[in-house]
Amino acid sequence: MQATSQQPRRRKKSVGVSNPTRRQHQRRNNNDGDDAISATHQAQSITTSLLRTKNMMEQELDRVSTLNTTIKDDGALMADAKEEHVGMGGTMKGARSVMQKLGRQDVRDAIVLRCAIVFYWGAVAYVLWSRIKVPFLP
Repeated sequence: MQATSQQPRRRKKSVGVSNPTRRQHQRRNNNDGDDAISATHQAQSITTSLLRTKNMMEQELDRVSTLNTTIKDDGALMADAKEEHVGMGGTMKGARSVMQKLGRQDVRDAIVLRCAIVFYWGAVAYVLWSRIKVPFLP
């Protein structure tokens, strides 16, 4: 009876070894541990990569936020400068007209000064002629 019970065992073992489906299943079972480790490694790698991407996106978001704030501040500064420039437009026109008036006044003053100098030398010549009878003057 022992011989017959050993024969079916051998037969089962030999059938199990010779069955290609069984071998593939055994290989899969052996590789399942490796696949699990590989899948865990890949999951960790993907997680690390996603964390790096998240950090990079946070840094970029901070940079863009700072840039946006800077642009808003510069825009407000430019708007203030424009308002000041527009306000200075009237002042500049007024200053231009005042400068033109001052230029005309300067020309008038130069003419008056020259006339005064001519009058002064004329008065000096008359006094000299009337007080000191210069012989060569009539």
